[in-house]
Amino acid sequence: STSMRADRHPRRAPIRAALLVGLAVLLAACTQPAPPPPTQSPTASPTPRMFTLATTGAVTTADPAVARSYTDSLVVNSIYQRLMMVLPETGELKPDAATDCLFTSKLVYECTLPDQLFFHNGHVLDSSDVKFSIQRALRIDTPDTSIGLLSALKRIDTPDAHTVRFELSWPDNQFGYALAGQAASIVDEEAFDPDSALPLETLPIGSGPYEVQTITPGEVTVKKFEKYVGPKAGLLDALKVEIVADSVAAETAIADGTADAVWRSLDNAALQRVTDEIDGSADSVTAKGFRRFPMPGMRVTQLVWNQDSKLRDNTKLRAGVERALQPDRTLDSIVPVGVADHAKSFLLGGRPKLPSLDGNRIHMTLGYLPTAPGHADLASLIRDRIESLGGVSVRLVTGGSADLWLTDSPAWVNNATGWLQRYLEHPLAGSRAKLELLETRARTTSGTARTAALTELQQQAAADATVLPVSQGNGVLFLARGVDLVGEAFGSGQMLGLWGFTRA
Repeated sequence: STSMRADRHPRRAPIRAALLVGLAVLLAACTQPAPPPPTQSPTASPTPRMFTLATTGAVTTADPAVARSYTDSLVVNSIYQRLMMVLPETGELKPDAATDCLFTSKLVYECTLPDQLFFHNGHVLDSSDVKFSIQRALRIDTPDTSIGLLSALKRIDTPDAHTVRFELSWPDNQFGYALAGQAASIVDEEAFDPDSALPLETLPIGSGPYEVQTITPGEVTVKKFEKYVGPKAGLLDALKVEIVADSVAAETAIADGTADAVWRSLDNAALQRVTDEIDGSADSVTAKGFRRFPMPGMRVTQLVWNQDSKLRDNTKLRAGVERALQPDRTLDSIVPVGVADHAKSFLLGGRPKLPSLDGNRIHMTLGYLPTAPGHADLASLIRDRIESLGGVSVRLVTGGSADLWLTDSPAWVNNATGWLQRYLEHPLAGSRAKLELLETRARTTSGTARTAALTELQQQAAADATVLPVSQGNGVLFLARGVDLVGEAFGSGQMLGLWGFTRA
């Protein structure tokens, strides 16, 4: 908590005021009448409010090895660098902290660092920090992070301060993309514990475009890092990420103009009200000047079976859930439309014949995040669809563990392999050998052979039905008058970053 200066203490204010009044009376009695006061100069214009991005979902960590939530990833993306980055629109692989990364042989991937690369605390970032960061992430091994994309890594050598040499177990065409994943973020080895997560109250040290000034579960303030070297230099001098309680608070921020950008956070009804206000306006903005920023196809919703659920092994139940979702499903693969090598594999619409589930009544839980826009309504719809199978009761939960989980978290890397990761990391026992073979083929070949392997993986995902596509739609971001988002403003997994924001 910030300390308050003694002369600003609210309880002392009346005492101080009384003393000043008494002193003024005393002085007036002892002195000649004062000359008329000089004409006052006009008051200075008020300091503009720090740029504020409002969103729901508390900050839980700023450690890239363990961060998984939307809000945590927003912060992590903006304060750390990775060796490589994936351009969100084209899927192209480009250097980030590195000046260059390339295969020097089939099993060696080598990255070169620039001469002048610094962390926020002034420490030099060199090859030793990169090695430490990736080995640390592998050791902490947080499930459902991008760390699984580094499966080909055998060892890391650092022949000099500017060279990082990755030796692979097999020739992996995805290794450069793995180095763009969030878990491969570079941390200062002098500031991070090699075996445990950074506590939230400790300021995180990265080398990214912004450095953290304050961090709590409800607010993060950052300032532009002047010594940043890389393709994502921040445009604003300072920003604040403010966590609002719920959709009502987010809608109020738009109505009152108390934020510069509002991200995610709005439920279906609030989204409709704001959209109607914009559509009914002559200049396509709200009363306070907010407009919706176009994010076409950037919100992908999936229903994922928990690998620890005892019900996941019930083949008939999995098939029943998949079939029950078909009338409402609008996305036909776990690799979204627009991503290279997307292959249609799930049926859409129609009136599918639902299997009958014999035996005892099945009780299952369906989890969702209440901070995800529209997911409360969607979870209720999905529950009704699953219960139409007969013999199944579904209870909705918003925390803890659940048999099924509704998610709109993007892939850690926006390409076919990145989107398949959620499915491939938790294979069914009967599919494991086939999936390993297909994944190896996809990651060691190119051209038509690679496309064929990726297509077959998507078809097998439909057969296994452990990760089910639900929909693909537009992301939710509203910008105030004069605010814009420019350049490549999203990270490798289409996660929002702070560096692209501008304010007129």
